[in-house]
Amino acid sequence: MSQSRAFWAIYISVAVSYLGVGLVAPLIAIVLSEHGADSFMVGLVGTTMFAALTLASFPIGAMTDRIGPKPILIFGLILYGFSILLFALMQATWLFFLARAIEGVGGAAISVTTTTMVSQLSEPNERARRMSYYALSVGLGWAVGPLAGTLLFSIFLELPFILCFALSLLAALLAAILIPKTAPTVHEHETHVTGISANIFVPISAGALYGYLMSSLVTLIPLYLKAIKAEEREMGIIITAVVVGTLISQIPIGKAADRFGKRRTLLICASLLAVVFAIMPFHTDWKPFILTGGITGALAGSLYPIALAMIGGNVRKERLGAATALFSLAFGIGSLVGPTVSGLAMDHLGYRWLFYLPSMLTAFFSLILVLLYGKTAARRRRNGE
Repeated sequence: MSQSRAFWAIYISVAVSYLGVGLVAPLIAIVLSEHGADSFMVGLVGTTMFAALTLASFPIGAMTDRIGPKPILIFGLILYGFSILLFALMQATWLFFLARAIEGVGGAAISVTTTTMVSQLSEPNERARRMSYYALSVGLGWAVGPLAGTLLFSIFLELPFILCFALSLLAALLAAILIPKTAPTVHEHETHVTGISANIFVPISAGALYGYLMSSLVTLIPLYLKAIKAEEREMGIIITAVVVGTLISQIPIGKAADRFGKRRTLLICASLLAVVFAIMPFHTDWKPFILTGGITGALAGSLYPIALAMIGGNVRKERLGAATALFSLAFGIGSLVGPTVSGLAMDHLGYRWLFYLPSMLTAFFSLILVLLYGKTAARRRRNGE
């Protein structure tokens, strides 16, 4: 069986899952409002999915190492599709919490197993490029979701949810046919953290940082743009620029990481990102955000695939499930705390802190990379490497 077919099945699986995220996110507020829910309730329902994804990631990672990723991926796709279908069938508000919790568990199963398999199936000199294709699949699914959902919703409101359910089942079928089955890699007596070294501190930190940046900016940048008198159409242009920047940068940055080194590429991207964030608070008009937003999407989008590629290179294959689960856990925690911390800073210190905080965090992350890289280089010189 061709390796390329297996990768295609993985990319399709993750694109379908993020298509569902992008599809449900803008529609859930509409459906909930029709059931009498207020803004606070809508926010709680949204948080439920991220909380479930975060909590489920590590147990799923341990299961992935014990029984192999393929069956968990297939189960996750079916569970995820079922959760999306529930949105078309529910009549009570409390059921939305249940559906989003199930969605989070299914999403965790898809995310952990697919990133694990990309690392397992990739050669060391192509891992970052393969992960960039993975990130591109995430971005495409997320970008197409809101547009497709809105168009289908206008035909009849159940259609986008039913279609996403069907696509999830199709992705599960492709995974069953095209992805090779791997044997369990961890024995019962081993602990969850056996074989996971401190070398993954940097990529885990990158995952948390990426989650923080993504969730806080997506949630709060409309408030900042509104404060500088940007209209809804102009906000849409800026968001599109961020998405385009993210999508077009994935493959070139992935290839650069394989050629010039993952840590070096990550350091350059994080350092430039800190500078861009430091510039953004001084925009007094919406137009400069088109350029800086696109650059931000390109640079911030590099954190995800490069960090996962670093995990693949630093962790034994039989412990990749637990390691990628730690990454998902860090990403989830960053996503949960991002809007709260940035929102508090904006309320008490000023709106510009929406960008000051990310600038400080990415600069600190860059400093950690420099210090750890220096220690590694010194150790290699002592060992005569």
